[in-house]
Order: sequence, then C-alpha cells, then structure tokens
Amino acid sequence: MSRKIETDLAQQSIGEVTEDQNRFSAKRELVISFLWLFTPVSIVLTSIFYIFSSQTEKYELQTAMIREESALNSASQLTSLIFVQKLSDLFVLAEGEVLRKYLHNENLKNWVSVAREFSLFARRKPKYMQIRYLNDQGMEVVRVNNRDGEQEIVPRLELQNKRNRYYFQEAFQLSPGAIYISPLDLNVEKGVIEQPTQPTIRFATPVVDGYGKKRGVLIINYDPNEILRRIEQIFSGLVGQGVMLNHDGYWILGKPEEQLWGFMYGREETFRSERPDVWSAINTMESGSFYSEQGLFVFQRTYPLDLARQGTLENIEFLNNPDHNQLGKLYWIYLSHISKSKLDELTLKRLFVATIAYLLLFIVSAMISLFFARNAVQKKLAFRKLEQFAATDALTGLANRRELEIAGTREFHRAQRFSRKLSVLMLDLDHFKTINDTHTHTVGDEVLRHVVNLLNNVIRGQDILVRYGGEEFLLLLPETDAKGAQFLASYIRTMVADEIYEDEHSVVPVTVSIGVSTIDDGDKSYHDLVVRADLALYQAKRTGRNKVVVYDDSIAYIRQPQ
Repeated sequence: MSRKIETDLAQQSIGEVTEDQNRFSAKRELVISFLWLFTPVSIVLTSIFYIFSSQTEKYELQTAMIREESALNSASQLTSLIFVQKLSDLFVLAEGEVLRKYLHNENLKNWVSVAREFSLFARRKPKYMQIRYLNDQGMEVVRVNNRDGEQEIVPRLELQNKRNRYYFQEAFQLSPGAIYISPLDLNVEKGVIEQPTQPTIRFATPVVDGYGKKRGVLIINYDPNEILRRIEQIFSGLVGQGVMLNHDGYWILGKPEEQLWGFMYGREETFRSERPDVWSAINTMESGSFYSEQGLFVFQRTYPLDLARQGTLENIEFLNNPDHNQLGKLYWIYLSHISKSKLDELTLKRLFVATIAYLLLFIVSAMISLFFARNAVQKKLAFRKLEQFAATDALTGLANRRELEIAGTREFHRAQRFSRKLSVLMLDLDHFKTINDTHTHTVGDEVLRHVVNLLNNVIRGQDILVRYGGEEFLLLLPETDAKGAQFLASYIRTMVADEIYEDEHSVVPVTVSIGVSTIDDGDKSYHDLVVRADLALYQAKRTGRNKVVVYDDSIAYIRQPQ
C-alpha cells in the first residue's frame, strides 16, 4: 500500500470493508475475468485460422517471418546483455586506487602493483585476452597477456606504442567516465594479423588522476568467441540461413572461412555489393524484412552496448554523456535468408496440421486465460484483505510499523539474495515536546506534516518512509550504500533546518537528528539495521542534536535511553 494513501481511506470502518468483501463474488469475478481474457484470444485465433485456411502461402510467410524475427531479436538481446556485464570490470580497473597511486608516483614498486592487479584480474576473467594501460602518448605502460589460462606481465622493454591505432585515438578523445567500444575485428600484433586469427573487441575508457587530469587510456581486449558461438547456436535454429554482418556489410559469421573478415584483408566482396536492394532496406530500418524472387530476408540491427535499453544500472548516468553517441555508430546485423523453395515447402503443408495447431492453441489459450483469470481474482481478494487489515498513520498518511515489517523483510531478503545494498535512516525531531508545550499540539501535528512533506519531496519512489512513533520516522533505502545514505541524511538534516515551519500564528524552527546504518553480512533481519540506526540516532541526540551519525563499532555498546 502506498505510503501516500489518503487519510480518509485509512479511517474506513472495518464494517464497511467487510460488507464490501461479502458483496464480492469470486465465482462471478472468475467468469468475467476469464471471458475478458479468452474472448478476444478466441476471436484472434479463429481469425488466424480462417486467414491461414484461405491464404496458406501468406500465412506461412508471416509465420516464418515472425519466427525468424523472434530468434534474431533473442540474439540481439543476448549481445547487449553480455556486453553490459563488461562495464563494471572496465571501471573497477580504471578508477581503482592501485592505478591511481601509480599515476601520482610512477616508481617501479607502484608499477609492479598495477601489473599484479591486472594479472590477478585476467586470471579471474579468462575471456579478457589483454589488459593494458596506455599513457597520454599512446605508449603501453602496463600490459598483461592472457592466453590459454596463463597470465604474462609483458616486460617494459617489449611494450609498444599504440598512438596511431584507432582505438587509442578515439578513446583518448572521450570525456572521463565515457566508454569506447571498438568494432569487432581480428587482433593485430606488430602490424600483422595474428595467426591463427583471433576475433577481438576492445573496451576502453580514459584514465584520470586524482586531480581530474587525463593521463591515458585503459583498454581491455575481450575474446568474443563466446558470443559468436552462442549466436551460431541461435542461427542453427533458424528456418533460413543465418549470417552476421558488420556495419559495412562484411560477413563475420555464416559463410565459409575464406569469405569472412574481408575488411581485414582488403577484399571488396560484401553482402552490400551482392544484394544492394536488401542492404537499402537494412539502412532504413532497425529491423524488418524484405521479400523478393530469391525469398524472404529478415534482419535485425543490434548495438553491442545499448545503455538506453538496460533499465536501472549502476552506471545509468552514462546515458546523459554526449560521448556515448559513438555507440550508435557501432552495430552488427543479424540476417536470415529463407529461399523461395523453402517457403514453397512450408506452404505445401497439409491443412489438417493447421487445424490441429488451432485446436491446441485454443485449448492452451483457454488454460492460460483461466490461469490469469484465477490469478486476477486472487489478487483482488488479497487487495481487499490488505485494505481490511493494513494500517496507516492517519495524521501523516505514512505507513506504520505493520507495513514496515512487511516492506522491511521484503527488501532485506531482496538485498541478501541479489547482494545489493540496503540502508536505514532513523529520524527524530529535536525538542518536539517543547514545540507541543509552547505552540500547542495542533501546531505540533502541522509540524509533523510539514516535515513529512519535505521528506516525500526528496526520496525516491522505491524508498519507504514510515512513521515509527511520535516524532520518530524511519526511512528504508533499497539499493543505497552507506555513503549514499549519509549524503541523503545530511541533505535532509540541512533541508529541515532551513525550511522553517510558519503559519499565520506561529514560526517554528525545526531540526532533526538522524542515525544511519547499512546492511552487514552478519545481519539476520532488517531489525538489525533498525537497532543500529537507533543507536546512531541516540548518539546524535546525546552529542548535541541536529546531527547525522553513521553507526560504527565505536557506538556499538551505547545503551538506549530509558
């Protein structure tokens, strides 16, 4: 239940809710929900069957196209998912203290520390073929090779200057915190394509020192054979012949070896020159299909790292970085070609196959509709029970401790299961009894509402604000570490102190003391966080009020006030 639920709803009598519950007929709702779901589905299925029966060729063509589009879209999503996982590794090394220490003192000891860290990282990430730090002149400063599970720290005398390589030049021009992803190509060593050929993708980001000065580039060479193999597996399930192209139309997968990687060998033969009509359609659409006398071509453009489609990420702020416009220029094309003879073969399937498929779909749709209808009825019943038994604070409209127990347990288990952060702020208005005694309890109530409004204006949608009791509030912060919780607490403390409550009769300065705690490996429930936050709050009030105190071991044995 939302913590901003209307007060009058919280004050509904149990008798009214019970009466409404009695009027609710589960069987009637089940029938209505089932009909709402199944009726349009059955109409659609009947229409599909009629169209298929009367226009078999068109139906088979559409079916094949939908199937291919789904498979190619799966390949595209797989690519983005695998690539986005590499971001955190890149920034862990680029922004790490070991490398930053070397930037401030480039002695041999610090160089060895960086080399060892890179080597350890490469051991744990066998798909990273190379990890390198290049200075601002393009010279390799540290390079670790990772081949066949063996890590090699390249001696300084064997390091190379890469200032003329495209990936260094483009990555070094980016702003700090930006990402560069190279095209998928073959690894080149000392100007020669490495044999046997080794496909490579490079992730790079500028490296800055503690003063914000750009000092070079960190580059990770990633072995994409994992992706290529999984894409080949998806291609093996296609109706047509699947190929993978780069943005210039060169073949990367799906052709004999001698036709692959043509751009690395200066060959002019491309899909673009072979099928200019299909290529024109690819250039005008992200995904789609093209039908000609040679059959059906279904294609899907995929971007190796499309942050806009990733949802909530640790590095979501990258979306606002203009340097990431380069990501839109880097894409691959997954394409399936179903020949005309293959389409004719599909068209010649007997009509009874379609009839059987229709009946099966009809039954399955009925079962699914019944399942979702039952689920919808159960949700309605659960919601009514929640309205009947859940309690909110009538004064502030916030959830009370009962709701906190549910939300706190849920967020605690979620944080443990997915190894995420969870923090708690315990807030207490300073000298609130004095406010009540001096300005009356009515003004005190308005002050509480005033503070709640301030808090609601700064917290996120997933944060949970609870009136813990009297003038005490608890703020549950999912996905928030100790640093973020302390920052928010300091901001709230300053904001409350600055926003003085004022009405036509009273001017009431308000301050707040805040205790902060964050989830720990030894915690058994969210109550452990609450206890620590309460101890930190007590320390804040004991040492002068209008303060933020973050729990640590030094206040672990402070006794609670009696």
